[in-house]
Order: sequence, then C-alpha cells, then structure tokens
Amino acid sequence: MNKDLTSRQRVRMALEHKEGDRVPIDFGGMRSTGISTIAYNNLRKKLGIKDRLSRMYDFQQQLAYPEKEVRDLFHIDVIDAGQAFLADDNDWRQWELNDGSLCLIPRYIDFEVDEKGTVFLKNNRGLIVGKKPKTSLYVDQTYWPYYDEPAIPEKIDSDSFADILWSVPSPPWHLNIFDDRQYELFIKTIKKLHDETDYAIMLAVGCNLFEMGTWLRRFDNFLSDIILDKAGVERLLDKLIEGYMKNLERVLSGVKDYVDLLQFGDDLGTQQGPFVPPKIFKDIFAPRYKMMWDYVHKTSDCKVFLHSCGSIYELIPFLIESGVDALNPVQTTTTNMEEEKLKKEFGKDVTFWGGGVNTRDVLALKTPAEVKEDVKRRIQIFGKGGGYVFNSIHNVMADVPPENVIAMFEAAYEFGGY
Repeated sequence: MNKDLTSRQRVRMALEHKEGDRVPIDFGGMRSTGISTIAYNNLRKKLGIKDRLSRMYDFQQQLAYPEKEVRDLFHIDVIDAGQAFLADDNDWRQWELNDGSLCLIPRYIDFEVDEKGTVFLKNNRGLIVGKKPKTSLYVDQTYWPYYDEPAIPEKIDSDSFADILWSVPSPPWHLNIFDDRQYELFIKTIKKLHDETDYAIMLAVGCNLFEMGTWLRRFDNFLSDIILDKAGVERLLDKLIEGYMKNLERVLSGVKDYVDLLQFGDDLGTQQGPFVPPKIFKDIFAPRYKMMWDYVHKTSDCKVFLHSCGSIYELIPFLIESGVDALNPVQTTTTNMEEEKLKKEFGKDVTFWGGGVNTRDVLALKTPAEVKEDVKRRIQIFGKGGGYVFNSIHNVMADVPPENVIAMFEAAYEFGGY
C-alpha cells in the first residue's frame, strides 16, 4: 500500500491502473464533474461558508467553481486549470440565480435581458447565440451557422466556428493563446497552479467532432449528413482538425509540463446506444480522434480524458484503439453500461472517471444513507485494481439536497481505501 501520496500522484497511479492509498476524487475538474451554482450555494450554506459569493464560471450550465475550503473538506484530488484565472475580484460581477441567491459571474460575459427576464447570451462578435428563459436553469443554443444550408458547404469558413453557443468561454479560454502576451499569461498562470498545489490539473481543450457538427448544422441536419453526405462530413471534420491541431500544438508547447490531463469532449451516446452507427464511427470519427490523441501522447506525458454522455459501449473499443486514457461520465443508467460489464471488459485498458453515484434516481431523490450505499457498491466494482477516479455521473443538479452531496463525498473517501 502506498502512503502519503500527493493528489497528483494518486491520480497518476489511477490512470496507470495501479492502486494507490485510495480512489482519487474529482469535484469540478471540468464542466461535467461539478455542481450547479444553486446546489453549491445550498451546500455552502449547509457548511457555514458565508464570507464571500460563489463563482459561477460556466454561464451555459450555471456551474460553480468548488473553492479550496470545500475541496479540502471533501479530499478532492483534481482541479480545473481555469480556477487559476480571473483571480482579481474586478474580473467578476454579481448575478442573481433563479432561486434568488447570489453569485459572481465573469465580467467578460456579454448578454442582454428582455422585459420577461429572458437572458440572451452573446459571443465576442455580438451575435446572440443562446437564450435562458427566466424559469430555465440552462442556456439553450439559438443560432446554428449552417442550419439554413441545404448541405454542408463546399467552402467552410472557420470564422463561423465562433458563432455557436459554446464559443462563449469558461476560463482560461477568455484568453487568445495566439496573442503572445495572452499566451504568456496562459503559461505563467497554469505553471503557478502546478508549482503551488499538488492537484492533478485538468485543462479543457474540447476538440469536439460529432458535437461540433451538431452545433454548426443543428442536430437533425447533422445526423442526416452522417448518413447521406459522408464526403461533406469528412470535409467539415478535416477543417475542424486543422484548427484543433494548431491549438493542441500551441497548448502543449506552453503547458505540457504543468498539466496532467487534456479534456476532450463529444457526447456520442443516447440512452439506448450511440448516435452514430459503430461502423461509420470507426471509419469517419475514430481516425481523427487518433490523430489528435497520438499527437498528445507523442509530444507530452499528458493523459487524454474524453467526456461523452450516454450509452457508448459499442464505441469504447474504437476509443481505446484511438488512444483515450480516461472516459467520463460513465453513464451506467444507460443501455449496456452496467458497472460490472464495463470494468470486466475494458477496465484494463481505460480509466473510468465517474459512474460513482446514480444521479438520476438516487442523488436527488434518496436519503443520505442510500446515497452512501450506492457510492460504496460502485467504488467496490470500479475501484478494484486501480483505473478509477470517483465522480458522480455528470454534474450535481440544482435540486440535489446538500446533505446528499456531503454523504456522497464522505462515502467516496470512507470506502475508497485500498
């Protein structure tokens, strides 16, 4: 048994499929392992944290950064690199949430509010790309650059990629890393986080392929494109890859020694199975993932983390062949994604990052004791032999009682020892 591991070492051991002193725990390491700001405010109130406002860094999903006091309490081992940025109070402004509680949001976020209280979110070109009705907890996409086109255009303008909902960034992507001055700040800030903490550092790079197609064309059109216009889809993906490879080169040139995981994203699954038929996925998408992930592994010691919701059982072999190191959120409530099955078939080849509690049926609806039992059972399955990092299945939603959040992390720490 390994004693006195740092968080960074503990996570590294899990990613290398080794048992450390305990299962590592993630809370807010990226935009799908965190917590709704409403739920976080309720948690802070329960914990007696009153001297400052929470920071809602992700406006689209209304997510808060877990602060050091909470990370320490819950023995958290992972941190979002974005937490190191916007350190000045003047970088933030006050915002009122749906339940009337207050938080701070990044000052750079641009929006307008109409007389009904609907928030219209704008990108840095002033285009409205999303809206949040007054009663909604999330921002919905409202503009798709190629929606009105009969097919994927022959000539694809990369400037159009900035006209989607998710181009409104969370830190550190408010910075332009191709501007030398901002690039220097990007490197310096992440290095400082690395040098002054022992967290495993996760940096979101996105590089979405399937999702980007849906954001540009809209879901219905892009699903049709995949079947009816293979050449157009490949043309679009190659244009995306061209830009992604430049971004990865720039990122890794600057911070490869300070970051442990690069977080990629693509929601590839429905509740019943993949959006894309496995053969098409293997032919069109997998080789392009491999191109990016091979580059990461060839040029750095960073691990490749992929977030994909849904039932992706049929795609996991292709993702492993392409070089993925960790899969999240491990949505075990979907078809073919049972804990035992995943661990038995793929546990030696990929680290499962998530799947730690049933967020659909347990976390918001059951008692703290039932939450703890669910966590215990899942850790006993996933944690054996390493290759596991604890996290809930996706973000903690606004209606989750703080007692259940506390129970979840208490159980993860209590039952995660080897």
